[in-house]
Amino acid sequence: MLAFGLSTWPLYAIWAVLGGARLRYGDHKALQDSLFFGSFNILLARRPIFDAVIKKWTVLRRDTQSSATASAATVVALAIFWYIFWKGNNSLDEYPEQLPTGTLPWSVERPPSFIIPCRTTHSRIFPKKHSFGYDYLLSGFPIVPAGTTPAGIDIFDGSDQILGKWWLRIKAEDYLTRGQAALGFYGKLKVFLREKGVKDSEWSYAYLVTAPRFFGYSFNPASFWYIYNQDHQLTRMITEVNNTFGERHLYLLDGSSPTSPAQTPSEEEPVSVPPKTTFADYWTKEFHVSPFNSRKGGGYAQKALNPFPSPTSSPAIDITITLKSTKDHAKIVARLFSVGTAMKLDELGLFGALKFIAAWWAVGFLTFPRILKEAFVLYFRKGLRVWFKPEVRASSIGRISTQIENLLHQIFQDYLFYLVHLSEDPFYIKFETAILDKPKDVVASTHRRDRHSNVKYLDIRVLTGAFYSRFVHYSHTSEAFDRECLFTDEKNRTLWISQPDLLPELLPRRRLEDLKEQEQLIDGGYLGELRWTLLRKLRCPPADPAYPISPKSAQFDIDDIREHSFSELDRFVRGPARRHYAGRYRRAVTKLFLAQRYALGFTGVIDLLDLCLRAISCWLGARMLVSYIQAGGQHHSSSLYGIHGVYTWWITAAALGLCHMYGLLKGYR
Repeated sequence: MLAFGLSTWPLYAIWAVLGGARLRYGDHKALQDSLFFGSFNILLARRPIFDAVIKKWTVLRRDTQSSATASAATVVALAIFWYIFWKGNNSLDEYPEQLPTGTLPWSVERPPSFIIPCRTTHSRIFPKKHSFGYDYLLSGFPIVPAGTTPAGIDIFDGSDQILGKWWLRIKAEDYLTRGQAALGFYGKLKVFLREKGVKDSEWSYAYLVTAPRFFGYSFNPASFWYIYNQDHQLTRMITEVNNTFGERHLYLLDGSSPTSPAQTPSEEEPVSVPPKTTFADYWTKEFHVSPFNSRKGGGYAQKALNPFPSPTSSPAIDITITLKSTKDHAKIVARLFSVGTAMKLDELGLFGALKFIAAWWAVGFLTFPRILKEAFVLYFRKGLRVWFKPEVRASSIGRISTQIENLLHQIFQDYLFYLVHLSEDPFYIKFETAILDKPKDVVASTHRRDRHSNVKYLDIRVLTGAFYSRFVHYSHTSEAFDRECLFTDEKNRTLWISQPDLLPELLPRRRLEDLKEQEQLIDGGYLGELRWTLLRKLRCPPADPAYPISPKSAQFDIDDIREHSFSELDRFVRGPARRHYAGRYRRAVTKLFLAQRYALGFTGVIDLLDLCLRAISCWLGARMLVSYIQAGGQHHSSSLYGIHGVYTWWITAAALGLCHMYGLLKGYR
């Protein structure tokens, strides 16, 4: 409009009205499309826009008062921007410093925060020899309580959710169990140790050695928690392992090795035990880390040097982890050790920080590319066998769920509550969701007078968010439970159920057949029914598991010849009480089916295609609009009443509405 005048408003109004309709129906991608459309308009009409801006600026320069006003407005805008930026940069470190009434500050001497330059080496001994090493950056942070009550009980207030500087920091949400970031580091550690049976009196504080977030980026294969008691004796360690798939396993070690000091319970006076200089332990392999190592059999032997023989000493990191076979033969030896002098984080200063950043800025960013490089060598040059990734065990922590899986979790939990509510027998289900924001929940029957039997207790644990995206592929709930939990290889399980024999009572055939009757209560209109029919036609089995129960035969194919029908979950969602998320469910499930059929299961490919279609339609609309105006739509408005003018105007209007019509046809409600 700036370049061509106000005569173009009807065409822009078409774009605005259709975009508003998309927003009205919940399609927030209309804002992204408007950004595309505006950018393409500026790009295609850059010359007229530039001329118009120069003309306006010339008029403003002649008016002294207007120039002063513009300058004042610029100063005010910059001041507001600086204030917002300053508040945003410092808000992360603003935590309440006041402790609850009656508590005292925690005053036990502990080591400070350090930056620890390190080096890691990796030697594979069997079946092929291969070695490499590179520099590695670690940081250490004391994990301490916020205060102590008069009774001597250590407390936490969640004030340690983020530790470090803005350019080098760690976040509680990235460590230990998923979620519960509001507890802070110390609170999450205390909860974890209590769940493992460790009493609060058996430890005092911890020191976390980890790869920090460096300018917001972090790739952290392993972290080490050193657990100390009140006498600063190293009593336990937690080795926290992350793989490249976003999964995690926590090994709690108590140092039960021959190097542990002998116990003398018969003596009346406690024996003064010198500080442990090394910490050694062994644990069985339960977690998939490398595609070149099977998860089955063997274990790890870890030997770690106590980094702080005293709280005031400078840290010395030296950790050796050996992967052993079932026959106790060493297969891989990995070592992580400090090099150079550790630096206190709080004493770096501006110039010290700049010097450190200049020397180490690339180390953290290069860790993952280095791993890929060595994997390339092992596979293509050494010819090592690749083991497909199994699903995590119940003892491990699954990857962070996707946006689609978060939505499907909400719907699955409502569906589970529906089944429990209509069950003839009362149920009490402990439900572990594998969702970051709500990791645990309870689904219980409401009180009914006609129920007189005992409550049936059931534990259901979703091992990975992939369960939700696989569940929607099945037409029957019982089939999904069978294939994802009961009758599949342990390495393929995405679900764990404590008492599978109770499932027939939770999923009786008669009640699920009643869902078919609810389907007739929904009137989605012609387009709505067409979209649901497309979902039904696209339904397909989920991706084959990495470890099939029976090998495929090359002589014949096995196909599912059952008729495509709405699943029991589809019918539940189409019920009258679930209108508020029926559209989102249909879109998410349709995307999953399209990805499985045409994009090898990658929903990101479908998103990319959708983005390209919308961008192309926005470019076409902007192109037609600019061409129409430059051809005389502004200066010869009377020509609009001619046959050619009306035809051209409607073609331009159709091109403008193409992107929005595409979005409206997909449906959001």
